[in-house]
Amino acid sequence: MSALDRSAGVTEALAGSVPEALVPVFVVLTFLGSTWFVVTVGPAVYLFGPQRGWLSRRDGARLLAVSIGALAVVVLTKGLFAEPRPPASVMRIAEHGNGFPSGHATGAAAFYGGLAALLDVSDRARRYAAAAGMIVFVAFTRLALGVHYLADVVAGALLGTAFVAVLIALTRRRVGYGFAVAVLTAVAAVGLVGPTEDPVAALGGTVGALAGWWLVTRRGALLNDVSVKTALPVLAALGGAAALTLHFDAGLAAIGSTHSLAGVAFVALPVLRR
Repeated sequence: MSALDRSAGVTEALAGSVPEALVPVFVVLTFLGSTWFVVTVGPAVYLFGPQRGWLSRRDGARLLAVSIGALAVVVLTKGLFAEPRPPASVMRIAEHGNGFPSGHATGAAAFYGGLAALLDVSDRARRYAAAAGMIVFVAFTRLALGVHYLADVVAGALLGTAFVAVLIALTRRRVGYGFAVAVLTAVAAVGLVGPTEDPVAALGGTVGALAGWWLVTRRGALLNDVSVKTALPVLAALGGAAALTLHFDAGLAAIGSTHSLAGVAFVALPVLRR
């Protein structure tokens, strides 16, 4: 797929029109669709949402399965298409890796779409409208920063939307199916891309989350409240450790095991009764 096929002119026009002073603003705003945002806010909604009446623990787990599964889908599809990003002359910030589809757009569509489908606040039409607005907004920030072509963000939004629709339907009766799909997607990513950092991290995290959900259901902990004082240090420590393994190239064994431990802990915290 050539840059022309991916609507290079749109990216060049938008990125070229953003004043230098606004680039840091877009860098902050694009974080709303980043992997780290999704894997931080998703577990927080799952853990603390039920006791605040936002959704049930079961639906929180469905959202979590959608979120981590979508990240595995990103790793798989980027490896499958292996399409480059716009050239450095167009990008307003340094970004590496493949460009198609946009991971931010895919993750945003899955996460905000999952929130719209599962939250028990406001009415459904407003939730879906807000989700659509967030997806478009995140996609726009990627174009404005010059790190994706139009086709990348459109494909990502469609992919994330399709994925959340499938998993919401699949998990209606059994939540574990969602985590199983996430694991299988990560396995496919390792098989296609090879045992490199991102696929191994995705596999570790999804396997850990599946194991954590098994513990929650096995121990009958669905209705247990989670203490913020207990959960936040665990989330910060293990989430930070998992991020550091990728940042400092810790080795595949350390990346896989740390992400797996984080996945187990994030999902199984309700087992630790308040």
